[in-house]
Amino acid sequence: MANTCSIIRCMLIAAIAIGLLSALLVNYLADVLPTERRLTAPAWWPLTAQAVGEYIHSPRKFVVHIALLLASIYIFQNPPGDFSPYLLAFVLAYFVLVAVIDIEHRLVLHPVSIFGALALGSIGVMRHELLPTLLGGAAGFLLMLGLYFSGELIGRLLARLRKQAWQETALGFGDVNLAGVIGLLMGWPAVMPALFAGVLLAGVYSLVFVFVSLLRGKYSMFASMPYAPFLCAGAVLVVLLGVYNVAL
Repeated sequence: MANTCSIIRCMLIAAIAIGLLSALLVNYLADVLPTERRLTAPAWWPLTAQAVGEYIHSPRKFVVHIALLLASIYIFQNPPGDFSPYLLAFVLAYFVLVAVIDIEHRLVLHPVSIFGALALGSIGVMRHELLPTLLGGAAGFLLMLGLYFSGELIGRLLARLRKQAWQETALGFGDVNLAGVIGLLMGWPAVMPALFAGVLLAGVYSLVFVFVSLLRGKYSMFASMPYAPFLCAGAVLVVLLGVYNVAL
């Protein structure tokens, strides 16, 4: 009994430490990568009372800390299937970084996607070997590429019919790269329910957004929205539900 309590206590401490450190790293990278495109000194360095105060009072930084802390505690107490909680904490931090940058800047940075392909692809190989990993990456990339070109074509046709200026749709090429990264992580065939969940979440959000916009009289047919957070959420949801090894 004492040994069990000690293990639980150690796991809780590890979860809290990983959650807080992950949040610090995500907030730092989300600050510097979109503007500097390289690693630089954080805005709060050197440490001063003013710098610490600005960090603490940042709504995004607060939300990231709370979200990753709670998520880390949850996954360490309820590890999903054969997915290591340490690896899942890393994957979750990566997805949160992608989501935050896309929400704030409407960008999925190519260096972040390349890093994700290498890191999450390596995790994919460890989990389900090389061939399913590569097939999952190719399937994710090609499926989202098809949606990207379809959205471009339909959007341009509608803009021409309505005699309106063409604006980019919600789905950008960075989202195509992200789908490939998700495919490398999930492997084949689990990439399919992961992307389906992401597209479904985005669709539900779009319907709610359109409905609210219509009520407020501010509806715009080509209004953009960040798509990457929904793709990331779909992948995480499939993992947490334990259906990532589903066979098609």
